[in-house]
Amino acid sequence: QNRHDLGREKFVEKVWDWKDEYGNKITNQLRSLGSSVDWSRERFTMDDMCNKAVVEAFNQLHEKGLLYRDMRLGNWSCALKSAI
Repeated sequence: QNRHDLGREKFVEKVWDWKDEYGNKITNQLRSLGSSVDWSRERFTMDDMCNKAVVEAFNQLHEKGLLYRDMRLGNWSCALKSAI
């Protein structure tokens, strides 16, 4: 099933399930690498505290033509210093 099949509410529930399962693993990896971070300020993009800001940022970037929708997923490669 994709996010459209699930509907918004069920999709958000699945996102939080994923975050609960994998979020700490990612954070623990960063900690073990010695990241110097104020962990008390850690946030998830779907948190109530920052979700509106994330949506607003995406909308502004889209309006400026810096983000667009397509059928492909683009990822930034730090090694190549380019989108792949």
